[in-house]
Amino acid sequence: MSKLTVKKGFYSGDTLKIEKSLTHFSTLIALIGVILLFSITTPSFLSMSNFANILSQSSILALVSIGLCFVVASGGIDLSVAVSFDIGAMVAVMMLQEGFDWLPAILLGLAAGAVVGLFNSFFVVKINISPFLVTLGTLFIGESIEKIVTKGGEPIYLPGMNEIFKFLGRGSLFVLEAEEGSRIDFKFSILLALLTAFIAHFVLKRTIFGRHLYALGAKKEAAALSGIPIGRYTIYAFLLSGVICALAGIIGSSVLTAYTPLSGRYYLMDAIGAVFIGSTLSRHGHANIPGTLIGVLFFGIVANGLSLIGINFYWQGVARGLLIFLILLIDAIVSKKRFST
Repeated sequence: MSKLTVKKGFYSGDTLKIEKSLTHFSTLIALIGVILLFSITTPSFLSMSNFANILSQSSILALVSIGLCFVVASGGIDLSVAVSFDIGAMVAVMMLQEGFDWLPAILLGLAAGAVVGLFNSFFVVKINISPFLVTLGTLFIGESIEKIVTKGGEPIYLPGMNEIFKFLGRGSLFVLEAEEGSRIDFKFSILLALLTAFIAHFVLKRTIFGRHLYALGAKKEAAALSGIPIGRYTIYAFLLSGVICALAGIIGSSVLTAYTPLSGRYYLMDAIGAVFIGSTLSRHGHANIPGTLIGVLFFGIVANGLSLIGINFYWQGVARGLLIFLILLIDAIVSKKRFST
């Protein structure tokens, strides 16, 4: 009888380990499934040139998602990443138009993103308003400012753009000519996104700052009792979000050789989705950089694959939404089963 009990316990332990792995890697499993699906339906999907194209198109979303990841890790949310994106790009492009060199223009654009972050953190920390409401208000105010400055939303073009500024978004690390005549182009923006991701991951996982930020996100009251200055860390989180998202906007304006008002809205929901889907890869459900990058890659692959198949742009949102629900459904079912055993 005792042997049977031991066997049953051993089996239960293995089952729990398998279910735990399924929970943590549901996003990764879904990503592999999507890749296999598009590989079967679209022969050109697995080509190196298409893969490089996916990475290039995903680099800006990756930067926005990394910036948002800091705020989510601290237990908040930042809907104004779209404003940081737009304001950073707007200031940089306007400075270039005024004759500023590329470096001062970029620094001023990053400073504008920092101002957005400080504005948010002031109301969250000092006035004690929820991050959701504060950043929602900032989103409305910022987008109105964009319309006022651009006289209703007219793009600001840069016909004679500085070559270094142009290289940020359009420059190539290397270009290879494939045998089938396709062109494999790895953009500099890919390296920039990866470098930012590496630094952000190191900060969150290997520094006291990152541990304190996660402690704040896990339970604010406990973090305060342990001596962590929660107000200061909240400010840091929003500040980093504003600066990194402003950098993403600057890269975006370099790609388009123009500043397009309200373009940050395009990345807002995808960034939120990437961060929260990526959190399923964390043991504790925390926002994390590797998971966020997988979430970004997931959105990039789905958008690219659906376009190659020829699905209408308006229906792509439906397909992406259903895939997100599928990932979260798998995560919820496995988690519920694990906790009920």
